[in-house]
Amino acid sequence: MDALPKGLRALVPDGHEVLAWRQADLDRDGRPDLVFILQRTGSVPFDGDRGDAPRAMVVALADSRGRLRVVAHNDGIVRCQTCGGTWPEPFDELLAHRGGFTLSHYGGSRWRWSESWRFEFDARSGQWLLAAAEMGADTEDEGHQVRVYRRNQHFGRIRFDDFKGDIETRRWQHVAPPRPRRSDSR
Repeated sequence: MDALPKGLRALVPDGHEVLAWRQADLDRDGRPDLVFILQRTGSVPFDGDRGDAPRAMVVALADSRGRLRVVAHNDGIVRCQTCGGTWPEPFDELLAHRGGFTLSHYGGSRWRWSESWRFEFDARSGQWLLAAAEMGADTEDEGHQVRVYRRNQHFGRIRFDDFKGDIETRRWQHVAPPRPRRSDSR
């Protein structure tokens, strides 16, 4: 991974390291902010003490002087290193764009699964809300099929700080799930 940007090192607690980070204007105020994932230092898959440890995803905003301040934190959204099945490391990608960020996982063995969550900044509440969730799984006949769930269509307001990756239990039960579509990227 690239060298850490100025100010990020001060936000990393003792005994932790940065797994991934991205810089973008996450709250649309014209300043470069950071979203990053922390894990215990020296974490390796299948290490009983560290490989299954939770990993935190953190949002830090820059003030007018460029100093970073943690404003959002989630300990349950990033899967542990041993949570990918036989495909040990499920973390796939962290992306950031103006006003939001996306976290993706991928795992399994013969049959693969994928999940991706996109969060967008809501200026009224000052929070990042789940905007879309993509849940995928291999099928015997049709390859990797992905269902895309969208806010206000399949679920309501879900804050980044509160979300634990449980879209199936959080979606509106009176609305049919989205139809799956084939994903050739997997």
